[in-house]
Amino acid sequence: MKRIVAIITIVVSLCAVKAQDKLTDSLHVQVGTQMQVASEDFQPLWGKANRFGMASDRKFDQITWVEATNTNRLGEMKFWSDTASPVSLDYGVTAFNADHYSRFVLQQAYAQLSYKSWFIRGGRHRDLWDDLDPMLSMGSLGTSGNALPIPKITIGMDDYVNIPWTNGVLQFKGMIGHGWLGDNRYMESFLHEKSFYGRVNLGKWKIYGGIQHYVEWGGRRPSEGIYLDRSLAGFFDVLFVSEANDGSLPTESEQAGVRPNRAGDQRGVAELGIYYENDDVWVHAYNQTPFESGKGIDIRNMDRLLGVHIKSKKTSAFLQTIVGEFIYTKQMEDFGGDEMQSYYNNGAMKTGWEYERMVVGTPLFTNREDASNYFPIEPFDWRGTARIPGNNNIINSRLIGGNIAAKFRLDEQWRMLAKVTPVMNYGARNYEAFYGNGDGLFQCYSSVGLSYQQGPWVWNARANADFGQLYSNVGGSIGVTYVLR
Repeated sequence: MKRIVAIITIVVSLCAVKAQDKLTDSLHVQVGTQMQVASEDFQPLWGKANRFGMASDRKFDQITWVEATNTNRLGEMKFWSDTASPVSLDYGVTAFNADHYSRFVLQQAYAQLSYKSWFIRGGRHRDLWDDLDPMLSMGSLGTSGNALPIPKITIGMDDYVNIPWTNGVLQFKGMIGHGWLGDNRYMESFLHEKSFYGRVNLGKWKIYGGIQHYVEWGGRRPSEGIYLDRSLAGFFDVLFVSEANDGSLPTESEQAGVRPNRAGDQRGVAELGIYYENDDVWVHAYNQTPFESGKGIDIRNMDRLLGVHIKSKKTSAFLQTIVGEFIYTKQMEDFGGDEMQSYYNNGAMKTGWEYERMVVGTPLFTNREDASNYFPIEPFDWRGTARIPGNNNIINSRLIGGNIAAKFRLDEQWRMLAKVTPVMNYGARNYEAFYGNGDGLFQCYSSVGLSYQQGPWVWNARANADFGQLYSNVGGSIGVTYVLR
């Protein structure tokens, strides 16, 4: 009840602030609620995944949320240019409750200072560093829209910037961020992330390439006496991907000649793609290749997410947008005879690429939390005293699959979404026995949704179905959103 009162108080306060036109001319406020049901005690995949953590895995539940964002123009500034450009302050908050009103979460709470394409932002924000559609795509191999946003401070560019003296043909963008992963994991630790993209702008055609790099580092687990390096020198080891002992390698082993690995739990994505645009259509074709060691950035690395995203620029078109994707992750850097990787897992940072019990990258990779719904597997108690083995939290990261999804315009008020994702799951190497002992298990995830807009009201209904050799589950939801401004 207190959480409901808190949400009502936020809404009332925002409506009061709305009267101050000078400060709220860009204010956007919406409230919404959704009821959900499923045939099993958990939700089908596309009923809960890729929603930036605003989800419930209960059979029956209601999710209620409020969101408010605003932009204030602070003035103009000249910097490396004779032309003055605006400086703006953006801020916002998104709060929701779920799990039978027992869980109240700030999905977003951020402030951002912007100048041209540059920004510095602090707090929780729905960040995506690639151009994949968070609703239609199966999800990026780096940071998808699956887990709750991680609180962090980020500086970077939200669009491509021209490289001087190239007449706009060569462009780049990038970011660097420092985050806090919290203590709901094996180690309370930091997040380091950065990305850099370059693009060749040929008018209608634009070719780009880039790298996303993520590191969990500086972990602490006092109950086991683990205190990894979180000093400034340790940060630079992470920043420059240096070979360094952050405390995870025993001193006696290092003295005996054992070489330390790179500091922290490192992973990334190498991306190549192309855009094409004319008066009628916008097309984006992309390739993402995951890596968890420097060896993974290699033409021999066959693991990848391939996709094409096509959008109509005609607002009256029946087919508004369509996405087709293919994913393959069985190789895991085993070329060259060296040790294979275990994507999203780690031996020391035992939680792996997960935040608040949800996978940060593609939700097709399964952690113990989700697998416990249909396998005799228990999620780890990160705050407990029982021994936790490494490389055992993400139990399914080897798979071959496809995805096709589309949005349709039925008329001026009705919209439709359809999505189907068939996947062969082979499990992590140490969990093959759960997934057919190497033969793989088939599973298909599907969803169909309808929405109707009338003025400030948006009504929506969705049916989701998972079926195959893992489990069968049918569910659905119905909800409404009201836009106050």
